[in-house]
Amino acid sequence: MKHLLLGIIFVTGLVPFASAAQLDASILYEDQVVEPSFEFLRIIYIEYPEGGEIAQQLRGDMDTISFDAEGDDTIKLVTLLNENLESIPSNAKVTDAKLKYQATLHGNPSSAVIEYKLQIVPTITNHIFHQEDQKSTIDANWRGILIEGPAIIQTQYGEFDINNPRSALELMIPDISEKLQGVEILEIPLIDAGGIKELPLSRWHSLFDNTAILPGAIEYKYTGKNVITHYSMGECTIIIGVCNDREWMEEVDLDKQYTIRIIESRDDAVIAIEGYVDSTYVGELEVFHTSLKKLGENEAFREDQFLVVALYGMAMLGVIGAVAMFVLSNKKLKRDKTQGQTGIDPAHLRSYETSGSSGSYKTNRGESYLITDGKSKMPL
Repeated sequence: MKHLLLGIIFVTGLVPFASAAQLDASILYEDQVVEPSFEFLRIIYIEYPEGGEIAQQLRGDMDTISFDAEGDDTIKLVTLLNENLESIPSNAKVTDAKLKYQATLHGNPSSAVIEYKLQIVPTITNHIFHQEDQKSTIDANWRGILIEGPAIIQTQYGEFDINNPRSALELMIPDISEKLQGVEILEIPLIDAGGIKELPLSRWHSLFDNTAILPGAIEYKYTGKNVITHYSMGECTIIIGVCNDREWMEEVDLDKQYTIRIIESRDDAVIAIEGYVDSTYVGELEVFHTSLKKLGENEAFREDQFLVVALYGMAMLGVIGAVAMFVLSNKKLKRDKTQGQTGIDPAHLRSYETSGSSGSYKTNRGESYLITDGKSKMPL
């Protein structure tokens, strides 16, 4: 089962996302811990006019800083995450965390582009409220982690605030970072998955995947004995919400006027859970109800499940209509063969020539007219 979930997440990871925060997680019934992957992405543009001092410094410049951290180096981060989970609120606890950080600078002709990618993989426990008889109640509020202040990590660059984008600028372009000290949008925290929690689970898409339990699935290296339910924030619709990009812009006057711009897409998340799953609330907590057994007929029908049934119903109606048309056409063809040719009997038609010669070349063309009761019906 774990191989199946990891394979699903790997395929998902091949899709290029531009979301501000991206969550990929899998929850297995027998595991008491979950290790979700949170990715925080951001792109900052420093737009400079021709002839500006910053343009001369940044144009053609390229630089990258990157590092990994785990264990003792992330103890402070674990503390900050737990403080945030208590305030959400969530019963889940973080016991460990791994992270990957990368910031890249590209000095283009008209602007400098700084790309940030921060991945945090916390080890979460205590997220299961109750579990018995192949059923579980699982805390889902942990999906919206957020850190507002500094998150200091010990790295090869020294102490580094992974939550403040300016930290990378101070290493890559310290002189320009000093000139941009008054630009507040350069310090908007990176670790913010609040948008993933803001959208209630009742508005997410859910889909049962029974691949693992199909006969012969093991031949294709799918392992496991239970269905998987995928929860996804889904595409932007009127029901789910309009997915406008978020944009921040700030102008600063130095030797010339420079524009600092940040553009981010809506947060995105996919959570794969073993078993049949539905969502509800327990007090302030939003939770998953899971069952390894098939849901009973009397259990609630989710809106998106109704939409799936409706779509399949429409498809079946189309198939039935096509079969009916085929049957009718086939009957008519057989009836025509039995009755023979229909229409005007060729014995009542007479032909006449309508074309003349052209030099030595003659084209034979003609038409026919109807004879009835021995009388000609030749057209005039």
